[in-house]
Amino acid sequence: MKPLAFKALTITATALALTLSACGGGGGGGSSPSGVSGVTLGGKAVKGIIKNGNVVAEELDTNGAVIRQVGNDTTDADGKYSIEVNSSYEGGPIQITITAGVDTEMKCDIPAGCGSHAAGSTTDTDSDGVIDFGEWYKPGDGNLTMAALVAEAAANDTIGVNITPYTDLAARHAKTSGSLTASAVYDANSEVSNLLGGIDILNTPPLDITDAAAVTSGTGTEIAYAAFSAAIGALADTSSGNPNIGGALDTLESSFTGGTIVADDSGDANDDTTISLQEIIDGAQSTLSQAGTGDTSGTLASLQDEVDNAGAGGSVDPQPSDTAGSTTLTKVKAFVTDVRTWGTVIDAETKAKGDAFDAQASLASDAANMSGELLVGPALDAAIQAIVNNYDGTETGTDLSTYGLGFDSGSIANSGGTITITDGVIDGATVNITAQVPQDGATASSFTIGISSATFRSAATDADINSGTVTFTTATPYTLDIAAIDAGTASEPDVSGGSLALDVSLTQKRDQNNAALTATVTFEGSLGATLVNPTKDSNGDYNWITPKTLSLSGGVSSSDGNSLDFSLTADVTNANSFAPVGELPVGTTKADIATWSYSGDTFTAINPELTVTITWNSVNNSATVTQTWTDGNGYSNTYFGGYTSLFNAVTNTSVYTPLYGYLNGGTIWVKGEGDYAIDPTAIDTVDFTQDGSVDGVLVTPDFTLEDSSHWLDANVGLNFSLQLTGLPEASVTISADRTAYQSGTATITIAYGSRQIVINGTFTDTTSTGSMAITNQDGVTMTLNGDLDAGTGTLSYNGQTYGTIEQMSNGMTKITYTDGTFESL
Repeated sequence: MKPLAFKALTITATALALTLSACGGGGGGGSSPSGVSGVTLGGKAVKGIIKNGNVVAEELDTNGAVIRQVGNDTTDADGKYSIEVNSSYEGGPIQITITAGVDTEMKCDIPAGCGSHAAGSTTDTDSDGVIDFGEWYKPGDGNLTMAALVAEAAANDTIGVNITPYTDLAARHAKTSGSLTASAVYDANSEVSNLLGGIDILNTPPLDITDAAAVTSGTGTEIAYAAFSAAIGALADTSSGNPNIGGALDTLESSFTGGTIVADDSGDANDDTTISLQEIIDGAQSTLSQAGTGDTSGTLASLQDEVDNAGAGGSVDPQPSDTAGSTTLTKVKAFVTDVRTWGTVIDAETKAKGDAFDAQASLASDAANMSGELLVGPALDAAIQAIVNNYDGTETGTDLSTYGLGFDSGSIANSGGTITITDGVIDGATVNITAQVPQDGATASSFTIGISSATFRSAATDADINSGTVTFTTATPYTLDIAAIDAGTASEPDVSGGSLALDVSLTQKRDQNNAALTATVTFEGSLGATLVNPTKDSNGDYNWITPKTLSLSGGVSSSDGNSLDFSLTADVTNANSFAPVGELPVGTTKADIATWSYSGDTFTAINPELTVTITWNSVNNSATVTQTWTDGNGYSNTYFGGYTSLFNAVTNTSVYTPLYGYLNGGTIWVKGEGDYAIDPTAIDTVDFTQDGSVDGVLVTPDFTLEDSSHWLDANVGLNFSLQLTGLPEASVTISADRTAYQSGTATITIAYGSRQIVINGTFTDTTSTGSMAITNQDGVTMTLNGDLDAGTGTLSYNGQTYGTIEQMSNGMTKITYTDGTFESL
């Protein structure tokens, strides 16, 4: 089993390498398109969603003064606006400003609420007088102003401009540069984007974080951006009633003086006068918790690393990307260079070392699986059983060897509910474990088993649980009676949910063949989960409990210096309502579970587990039998028996045996359904000389978790930094949003220094479909249509095409730019 992060990196590098394989270029020069007619601005205004807000677009001079108004609009119920810039615009920076009027309303996105409703407010949905999370309120005429700056616009540009506290910060920051040039605006927007871990503040639409449906359908980046915007509201002064958003924006600006921000000022007496990055992170995390979701984009974790690295009293200094202020065509060409780097250079330079570490980690993983199944797993099971037997009084002695569980030696002691196993030896493994068990006789709605420490030592594996808890909650208070439960005379509690938290480490020293690894491989990290909505089978036994959130973080490292740090976050948005499909009834008939047919000189037999083909060669009268299982394994064999026809080959004893194997001795397993039996008399009468089929009857149902009508709607984020010996560090974030039973969308973000590549696409269970868009921190977009390998598409910026991508007859991919230059890739 390969580590998930390595699989993700391999997919990323391979996709880019296939798209842009090789390198090359063609000369020429040129300039960007000119003209200022047909410019469109559009986006959302969010500090909570703002509806009926007044939006004005104004052209500014280099001093930041307004030259002229070039358009206006009013935001709709979703906070959206659209402005067709009028013909008076002459190509300078454009400021888009939203202000609150008497009819303007804002969605409260602050977990603690937004103060008090005015008397008789129709938006006070629960009539408690408080502006709760998700309720609308009026900030008041003139009490809210936010802006965004666009550096410049060319003719027919379509520019995304969202207006948030962070675009407002960038606009203010740009005006302190001394001269409000296009370059200064580009740099300011890029700098604040990098303050938020690379989120494009102008082009990323923050969603309504209070709307569960919007959160379910939104991307991880959109969710994170909305949470960051909400954090500024949470830091606003509420002493006058509603949050003073204007004051919070002023504080944010003063906190970013000179382009740096305090990492963490929690120990500063003047904390209220400064907004630190830690406060923004904490506010965003609080908002995500209120919304019942997690950060699958990895942005919060990345920023937390920056804060931690800065240390107490330190600061964070985001920098604009090195191409932020370049001309449009220069940005486009720099983007192609970056994509080529990731598609070829990174792939080539990391392949040898990456494959070596991958193979090493995979070998260790295989061995660890074996150790878990054959060694650590049984040792842990025996240790837990010994603890339970001691806890409920089944065993009272201190000598583990007398417990009948396979221990050769070791001791066990119980002191006030803390049970300790010392030097228990079983199957060559030494076990030491200390666990805190719930108090017998206690009545509660929550019960926790705590593992203070646990170690497993063997020649092949060292496994540690450094600490951990497993907690189950009950729907009503429950009295714990261990003896009665063990005797079967007490009813089981009605479990409503639970949680899991473990801090673990595993060092693998030998492979699955018990040969010493050239370099030991270690995993260290933590696992956490919240569990909800348990379900029971027809017998009343619990058969499923849904993980609402899951987090896994840690690192895999080898003793020769390679390492991979990662974090995985999953958020199941329908966890509270999800129910497994369950089991099909015994006796269910599956028609035509096995079929066979003839076509020319080939016979094909198919069942859900196996495909068998028999091909007759009329030249030498041989028969080739190929068997392929659904897991991809298989084999092929050619028989030289003087077969006179395909029918003769199919019915010959030599090749007949695989056909009986295809019927699997009378049973066929169907994933998600169970084991189907084929009537033995049907097998005996099968006539393989002509097309046919047999039915199956379900005898052993499989537990079915999902189908096309019942599936876990999950958002998943994987964030990792890859450090290979002698190579620079790379940061990769993969976000996936499941949109149907076997399909979804995925975003891959690759960050290196101040530069960034973002890949967006759709997928099914087995393939990528539709179009794929690759963008960077400057807003340049490469769109690939249809088949990724074909490499056809466009390069665009602000809605205009600056290059076309085509597949040439020699297999190379050619990019032709609007200035006449080209690159063959």
